[in-house]
Amino acid sequence: MAEGDSFKCSRFLKGSNPVKIVLVMLCVGLVVQQISVCIQKLIDIPVTTYTHFDFNKTITYPSITLCREPAYKQDKLLEYGLYSHPLITSAWRNFNFSGISLDVLWEEITYNEEDFFVQYALDSLRDNVEVTSTMTFMHGRCYTLSPRDLSRKAEATIESGYSIMVQHNRTDLENPITLKAPGYYVFVHYMREPFTEVDVFNGGLVDQLYVNTGETLTAKLKVDEYVKINDDEDPCSRTANYSASACTTQHVSDEVVSAVNCSGPWMNSDRPYCNNFQDMRNLISTYSSLYRNHNSTCPRLCHSYLYNVYVTDRQKFYFWDTKKTSEAALQTQLYFYFNSMMVSVFEEKYNYDWNVFLADLGGSVGFLLGLSVIGLINIIGKIWIMLEPLICKKNVKDVTKKVDAEK
Repeated sequence: MAEGDSFKCSRFLKGSNPVKIVLVMLCVGLVVQQISVCIQKLIDIPVTTYTHFDFNKTITYPSITLCREPAYKQDKLLEYGLYSHPLITSAWRNFNFSGISLDVLWEEITYNEEDFFVQYALDSLRDNVEVTSTMTFMHGRCYTLSPRDLSRKAEATIESGYSIMVQHNRTDLENPITLKAPGYYVFVHYMREPFTEVDVFNGGLVDQLYVNTGETLTAKLKVDEYVKINDDEDPCSRTANYSASACTTQHVSDEVVSAVNCSGPWMNSDRPYCNNFQDMRNLISTYSSLYRNHNSTCPRLCHSYLYNVYVTDRQKFYFWDTKKTSEAALQTQLYFYFNSMMVSVFEEKYNYDWNVFLADLGGSVGFLLGLSVIGLINIIGKIWIMLEPLICKKNVKDVTKKVDAEK
């Protein structure tokens, strides 16, 4: 028997048989590796970003936030003993905390709606615009213009867009309290993401520009739509009233208040306002360092829009150049409109499922091993023929032992 087995083995290893064995083993290894990759894709499904263009007839105009520069009234600051921007902590040394409410102070030193606007309209109507205010520290009080009727269809004409005229007073130009030329910060953002001066690392989709007093600016809007998949590594939110900007702003406020144990009029907190120079100085310095450098993990919106601003015309009419006393020299005119209804869509999609898995599996097995479903059935049949005698023999022995035990 031993010599017979040795003879069969020597014949089996002759000629090209060893090469065939190696190739089959390599192919089997590759198939196993390919299957493991496919299974891994099913476990951790890859995501692909698809880009396409949509002609969107229902897109709405963005919100536009304007922040005045200088942000605070110089005469009111002097009246309350604050000689400069509240950011200068030394100005608070002699402030009467016990006799003056910080709410009253911020109401007095910031500009109201009448100080900001000469006129505004959307689609030539003032009633189409909803105005809200946001109290900030760096920019004072800012105002946001938003479409009042979201079901209103936008049109790609300058007449159907925003027309905004804002103003300054003469003292801002003659005796400015800022190193920057008087003007307005303009922030264009998605309506669901309210304006905040806090840096929103994860989802603050906003475009901005600065216009000087006396300018007439015309800008067209281009829209990018982002549709994201929510996953554990990079989560996003589909909650109806959620905002990454509001979440981040609240996070920064909570961090600052936790560190200082008091708050300010521009913060949303149930803690009392700071009531002495030391606490106010700590509050301002802590806020100044955290509002742009924080560790917020607020998720972004899963579905959002970015409105890109492209300036098409900018006419300069500066008071300090013309030396005119006309009120028009103190006014700034802004136009924002869609130049087309085309929207660039960036959409994340899963690009692997069971259909692709079966296709990859069939391709790997068929290409590397030359197997088909019929061939695989034949192999399984032959394996069963080989194993059947052993299984049946074992069952016969078990039955025999059981019978013997019963006797």
